[in-house]
Amino acid sequence: MNLKINQPAPDFITRDIWGNTVQLSQLREQKVLLTFYRHVACPVNHLRFQELRTYEKEFCKKKLAVLAVYESSKDNLLRYSEDENYYARLIANPEFDLYEKYDIELNTLKLLFSMYNGGPAKAAEGLKLMKHRFKAEGHNNLMGGDFLIGEDGLLKQVYYNQFLGDHLPTKEILAFINDPDYKVIGSSTCCD
Repeated sequence: MNLKINQPAPDFITRDIWGNTVQLSQLREQKVLLTFYRHVACPVNHLRFQELRTYEKEFCKKKLAVLAVYESSKDNLLRYSEDENYYARLIANPEFDLYEKYDIELNTLKLLFSMYNGGPAKAAEGLKLMKHRFKAEGHNNLMGGDFLIGEDGLLKQVYYNQFLGDHLPTKEILAFINDPDYKVIGSSTCCD
């Protein structure tokens, strides 16, 4: 069952790939972007991650905590991030428990639907940006999701990807960090 806006964000405690403890409830008093990706071999996810990187200075200035969860192993995420200084905290979750806690779905039909929603073009663009190549890890039909969590620990936006390459629009993330009266209008799972 999908999570809903204004319910408490399910808490978790884990470690990022550098060994630092990450506990969601310890980030109260701070806005959080919790984003779920497939594995680091996915060029479409890499394209999205690089898109979000263009906003790192603004995220930092507004003290937005960015937690990026991958189904990949810690070793592959460390290789993925070598020689980089990412603002986002990368979390390896090959155990898949965080995905289950946030109801991230496995859906082959939606994966196939990606072919008609720019998936191949996004994959080609993302592939050009990748420094390393990786073997796919985990579920091939994993869809992602993006969650905006307020300082009060409540979900302010819940966005389940409808196809590969579908994400919460960055303009929505920017509105969340810049508007103290941020409110979601419309469905939280629809496409742009």
